[in-house]
Amino acid sequence: MRNLKLHYCNEQQTKVSHPRQMLQEPEIGLETSYIATESNVYAVTATGDAPLKVIADLPDIVAAEFLQLNNVICVATRAGEVLLIDPETLATSEGTYCDVGIERMAWSPNQEVVAFITSSHNVVVMNSTFDVIAEQPLEAELPVDQQFVNVGWGKKETQFHGSAGKQAAKQSTDQPTQDTQDLLNKEVNIAWRGDGAYFVVSYVSGGRTFKVYDCEGKLQHTAEKSSNLREIIAWRPSGNWIALPQWFPNKSTISLFEKNGLRHREIVLPFDLQEEQILQLKWSEDSDILAIRTARKQEQQQRVYLYTIGNYHWYLKQVLVYADTDPVAVLHWDTRMGAEQTLHVLLESGKQLVYSWAFDVEPSARQGIVGVIDGKRLLLTDFARAVVPPPMSQCVLQLENYINAIAWDDQQLCVYTCDQRFHFYELKDPLLQQPEPRGSIDLQSTDGQLLQLSNFTYFASNGQLLATTGVQGNTRLLWLQKSDDCYTVLTSVSINGLVKALSRATHNIRSIYAHTLDSGKTYDVSLTAENTFAVAHAKQFESSLQSGLVTLRSQQLLQLGGNGPQRIAEDVTSFLFFGTYLAYTQMNSLHFVDTENRQHLATRSIERGAKLVTAIDEEARVVLQLPRGNLEAIYPRLLVLDQVKVLLNDRRGRYLAAMKLLRKHRINLNIICDTNVEKFVARVDVFLREIQESQWLCLFISELQDADTTAMYPQRSNESPQRLPPGFKFEQKVAYICGLLSKRMSETPSAKERARFRLPLVTVCVRVGDVNAALKLIRQDLEHPGQEDQYLKYLMYLVDINELYNVALGSYDLGMALFVAQKSQKDPKEFLQYLNELKALPEDYRKFRIDDHLKRYSSAVQHLARCGEEHHEEAMEFTRKHGLYTVALSSYKVHPEFHRRLCVAYADQLRANAKLENASLMYERGGELQQALLSARHTLDWQRVLVLAKALGEQPLEQVALSLVGPLQQQGRHLEASELVKQHVRDTEKHMEVLLEGHLYGKAIYEAGLQGGDILAEKIAPALVAHAGQMHNSLKSDLQLFLEYKQRLLDIRQRRANGADTEGGDGDVDIDEVDLLSDTSSMQSSRYSGTSRGTGKTFRSSKNRRKHERKLLSLKPGNPFEDIALIDALHQHVTKIGQQQQVVRDTCKALLQLGGGEDTLAQALQREFKTLLQTVESALDEIWIPELVGSSSGSLAQHLTGPNVDYMALQKEQRYALISPLKRFKPQLNAVDWQHEILQ
Repeated sequence: MRNLKLHYCNEQQTKVSHPRQMLQEPEIGLETSYIATESNVYAVTATGDAPLKVIADLPDIVAAEFLQLNNVICVATRAGEVLLIDPETLATSEGTYCDVGIERMAWSPNQEVVAFITSSHNVVVMNSTFDVIAEQPLEAELPVDQQFVNVGWGKKETQFHGSAGKQAAKQSTDQPTQDTQDLLNKEVNIAWRGDGAYFVVSYVSGGRTFKVYDCEGKLQHTAEKSSNLREIIAWRPSGNWIALPQWFPNKSTISLFEKNGLRHREIVLPFDLQEEQILQLKWSEDSDILAIRTARKQEQQQRVYLYTIGNYHWYLKQVLVYADTDPVAVLHWDTRMGAEQTLHVLLESGKQLVYSWAFDVEPSARQGIVGVIDGKRLLLTDFARAVVPPPMSQCVLQLENYINAIAWDDQQLCVYTCDQRFHFYELKDPLLQQPEPRGSIDLQSTDGQLLQLSNFTYFASNGQLLATTGVQGNTRLLWLQKSDDCYTVLTSVSINGLVKALSRATHNIRSIYAHTLDSGKTYDVSLTAENTFAVAHAKQFESSLQSGLVTLRSQQLLQLGGNGPQRIAEDVTSFLFFGTYLAYTQMNSLHFVDTENRQHLATRSIERGAKLVTAIDEEARVVLQLPRGNLEAIYPRLLVLDQVKVLLNDRRGRYLAAMKLLRKHRINLNIICDTNVEKFVARVDVFLREIQESQWLCLFISELQDADTTAMYPQRSNESPQRLPPGFKFEQKVAYICGLLSKRMSETPSAKERARFRLPLVTVCVRVGDVNAALKLIRQDLEHPGQEDQYLKYLMYLVDINELYNVALGSYDLGMALFVAQKSQKDPKEFLQYLNELKALPEDYRKFRIDDHLKRYSSAVQHLARCGEEHHEEAMEFTRKHGLYTVALSSYKVHPEFHRRLCVAYADQLRANAKLENASLMYERGGELQQALLSARHTLDWQRVLVLAKALGEQPLEQVALSLVGPLQQQGRHLEASELVKQHVRDTEKHMEVLLEGHLYGKAIYEAGLQGGDILAEKIAPALVAHAGQMHNSLKSDLQLFLEYKQRLLDIRQRRANGADTEGGDGDVDIDEVDLLSDTSSMQSSRYSGTSRGTGKTFRSSKNRRKHERKLLSLKPGNPFEDIALIDALHQHVTKIGQQQQVVRDTCKALLQLGGGEDTLAQALQREFKTLLQTVESALDEIWIPELVGSSSGSLAQHLTGPNVDYMALQKEQRYALISPLKRFKPQLNAVDWQHEILQ
């Protein structure tokens, strides 16, 4: 679908007449090139203003080559001389010499090997230093075992010969006729393959043929016998075809041979080789373009045909015509990298024409129509209606002459032919009709200046044309206007540099952007009211692009921007601008950019090498052409969703078209409501009215999801969040939308509409989980009996048949259950007998049996409770089996006796599960007071025990209370024990004894003060002093133990730090303890890097795990994890110290209440505890260091990133990971007001 578009044609003067060969230096930007004639080699500049420099003056120059490695020119003469000439110093040295003379010389593309054909028809192959590699006669044949063999696949007379007819079967092609022999050109030609591995030699041996040699001069293949071959030969640089002209009685072709000499395919020429002789055949360096130079003697002109291939079809893209007054002398494709599609044409007068070509798709302004040039045919295809694979097309426009360029303007088409004539057509819609001609007109030529025009821009409103032509490196921009019988130049302007591209501004038809090649500048050219050009550097661009022109540089750099162009991407192969999107392709990906905020929205993979052809907004279609030429139409999600939004946001709400588009492209139908929920809710009636197919409504309802599906697709950054209707949440979207649709569909008064909405309503019921309602819906108000089966069949697609049968059975409607079972695949033996049994049962018991069958046990108990007393035993057994005591107790409240039995049974179960408190309550409800008392006694609920004991009356309350004192004291509930003795035993001594045993000295002093006597001095004071002394000693021991643990921990850390400095790691870890480390973070010391990492034990049992945990937390000196054990012990110790604050305060207060005799002891106790707290608080930060606190998965991960892994930090963290997370942080000492001011 690509045309060969002329970017510019630059006319230069070389001042070298009768050139025969052109040489170029390898780098772009060097202005010097070399032109060889028959007797001289000249150095010329691109500007042509410098005087000619003669590099060599030799007679009969056969060939010349610029050798890049040595920066010299190699010249071969017919006399046999091969000279190396330095173009700078003109120093000459002899390369080699052939005494018999040289007929042809050709260097390999890599310039490592050179091939000569001597005048005696010997093939000589030399290396770059002119050492002979091989030499053999051109007539030498291949060995017999390598020659072609006729395997006898039928006679020629029996084979099909196509358009040649039956006479071709009788003609012999072994040898040319005598007339052809006389016309044969005897010259020999050489052509190299692009990689320099092979070369081919065309020569005459009875008839024209060729041979293929490798770079070492060995004969590899000989061509099959073919008649009427011409002497011109060219090997495609990519290596797959060898091109030679060949004449047939009914056609003339460029025959394409494979390396093995077999004819592969052909290019049918539009002329006769006997009337129009081929003078030169040249492939472009990228193998994309084949240039054919011919001479037509009758018309006294020369032509250059440019062919390209696509989808196995050869397109004639350009025909350049030159008069015989100044014929073409040399055709040369640029050999420099990056300029492979630049053609140099040297005329006999010394004029040089430089054509720069590029492949470009030329769609019409109305998106979809693309024109492809193929000789005299213009192939038109409207991709908005059909994707026609090339070389076919939707419409063919046939002209009388060869087409070189086309230009569009709305529905108008301008065609420029090789005879410098413009043809105008009006396109029809649809394109199935032939375009209507609107006349043709010639181009007025003055002084040969308009030899080649490029960059056509057509303005259909006034018939004017804009074009460019280049002279001496500058460009003239021409505004052409129609006169009576030709186009004339209305005005022109000169622009420095070669204009490579023109682009029409969409905001002003009289404004043009021109981009130059050399400087890379973009000019804003506008036509004033006086029909003159105004040229300025483009600084402001169209507002629709937000100050942006889209440019694709020759280095495949895509830019978008005005004052400061923004680089969009590199390695871009094609781009296309449509709507607000810029689409561009890279090697194997397609990208979309929002031009408003320049945000990359989407990327998708495409076939390698695919390029953009066109895009159709209405269809959301993008057409790509693949490297081999075939087309592929894709529908990117981004464009489809944009089109869906346009349809949904239409004021009429085109929901039907939107749903068709979504179904066609298999996009989630939730987009219909998620795009604009508020608008969808407001227009739900329009939605139901447009979607007439009930199946489509069912499909929409079944695809609803509790999520915002628009988040799955690209979002523009400038899009504002949508407004949601009141009460709507995406997490409850299914219920909301289904409720809305159900309400609207149920309210319709029309019977026809109710029938249309029957299936959607069934779908709504299934989506909200009410299958029972769906079953009822399919059986009510049916117009035809057969509809019930149809609706049920649909319901069976939505719900599993077994579940549907259970729902029908669970509705207690046996008729419905039978109806569903009959339509399923169930065996009648499975359900008929069961349904008949149910039918014979009473209603409540039938419901119980159904609920039991469906495992709805709670409902079954409720129905069984209505069945009467005869089913109490069954109810008891059923309740015990399924543990439904709470449901049964609620259901059997009206049956007191059975209710008590249920309470006792429930209490038995609770007691079996060690829930004694609840069991005691249930026993009490069931009348089992003795069991309730026992259960309460086990929980030491002494208040309930006393209440229940009094109710039983079997034992005095004092005795019961006294029996509870000992167990309460064992559990540390001394205060409750004292209250129990005081209230119910009334034994003063026992009461005081309980208080002293619980160290409740404040309470004891209070009781002694109320009672009076010597109890305080005789019993309380001695016990309190003894307890205070014991506590003082305990605090000293706690301080000593804390300091000991702390010092041991600091010593261990110091040893580890010293060991890491000397040994580079932790050398104390025992290999047997590695299994205690985390599997995800365990690291071994380098000391054990060569041994196995584990012991092979899994330690999966809890017993072994606890054993290893005890081993881990062992405080025994020498334990490999002694530091971890010490941290664990210190945390517990500090926590215990913090909990003693209130105990110390109460003890000191009790000592102060003794009357002052024990103030010294109280003061010493308070001072000792204060010292302990201060020591602990000051050492917390020293024990719980930041490394210990920061040991977590996040900090562990940071040591594993980067080029250098911190193995020491990693090893520390994996050790600290063994500590409980709570104990990695220092304990919090919640300070209370525990000190007495009078003791300080």
